Amino acid sequence: MYNDGVNVHTYKILPVKIKVQVDVIDTESFAWVNELPPEDFIIHKDKFCSHNDRIGYVVASEKNDVVGAITLLRRTIVLDGIPLILGGIGGVCTRNDKRKNGVGTMLVEKAMGELKRVGCDIAYLCTDVTKEWMVNFYQKFGFVRLVHGHTYTGKSGKRYTEFDGMIAPVCSKQLFQRIGMIKKPFDIGRGNW
Repeated sequence: MYNDGVNVHTYKILPVKIKVQVDVIDTESFAWVNELPPEDFIIHKDKFCSHNDRIGYVVASEKNDVVGAITLLRRTIVLDGIPLILGGIGGVCTRNDKRKNGVGTMLVEKAMGELKRVGCDIAYLCTDVTKEWMVNFYQKFGFVRLVHGHTYTGKSGKRYTEFDGMIAPVCSKQLFQRIGMIKKPFDIGRGNW
């Protein structure tokens, strides 16, 4: 069910008042990161080192209160010698009291539209694929699991391979299908989103 009082906007840079609210929701949604043991926290920071890929934000608000947000990312990678513009959806979060009201759907719909507007060939995200409801949620927007996983380098140069990634076509169904035919992990470049 969509929440009629919610408005969704895009920003290149978050105004301070909105950033403060987004940070609170982000901390609430991803509290587990701050609970990691120190050695795991260092690895997490090494993996998620792609702040330079950030191209904007999608923010949902009700009156003057932020109720959800997504970070938009973009980078160019090479797939079999072909440049590919990889769009990213990161930090998808909805305020606890607004979950299951359509806010996440509104955010992802707007985010996918923005990735299309800026010419991304495909969209990528990582999520907890062990939770069927999460996989089902993103499938509504055309996302499919990367069966053979994805690989990337961290800030340290270390290579990571994981199996929590999903991709969706944005401007190129052909490149999306080509990735699906690869029988090895999909290389997303430097840093995870």
